[in-house]
Amino acid sequence: MKRLLLIVLAGCAVVGLAPAQNRVSVTFTPASKDQKFEAAADEYRDIWAKEGSRIIDSMERISALKFREKTIKAYTYEGPSFSGRGKAPMRLRSSYAPATKQATIVHELGHRLMGDLVPADIDHHSIIFLFVYDVWVDLWGQSFADEQVTVERARSGSIANYDKLWTEALAMTPAERAGRFKQFVQEHRK
Repeated sequence: MKRLLLIVLAGCAVVGLAPAQNRVSVTFTPASKDQKFEAAADEYRDIWAKEGSRIIDSMERISALKFREKTIKAYTYEGPSFSGRGKAPMRLRSSYAPATKQATIVHELGHRLMGDLVPADIDHHSIIFLFVYDVWVDLWGQSFADEQVTVERARSGSIANYDKLWTEALAMTPAERAGRFKQFVQEHRK
């Protein structure tokens, strides 16, 4: 009887731990055979293998949204990271430090999680920054999140004014950000 109980409990544990990457699969491919792009693709794959379940779980829990996409392609190259849209793949900068690669996966998936909820006349970053920081804190701690905000604030040449948008988002408490995000989703859900 004890053996049967252990088998049942083990089966329940396996079902309960079904990895999020089974719900959302991200494949990382180098944009060319350049060694630095291949190495970056390997690094992003390693991050996803270790953290993918936690990333998806945290993003869905904190945003109260569910990923509609189940398969996402991502290319590593040397240029600005970009979330892609629909069938367009994500593009991820190869030269980022390992921690920034982790943060970038969350940032770009944040755009994809929002899908078409954000109208064209609203900067997507002003909305995703309402939950991305809190996801970073949840996954890797406040020190990590603060460091990645510093990295993003320093980006120039972007169509978004990251410094201004991060200042606005972080002027709110976590509860205020969550409330503003919830209100935005309610107003824009189709």
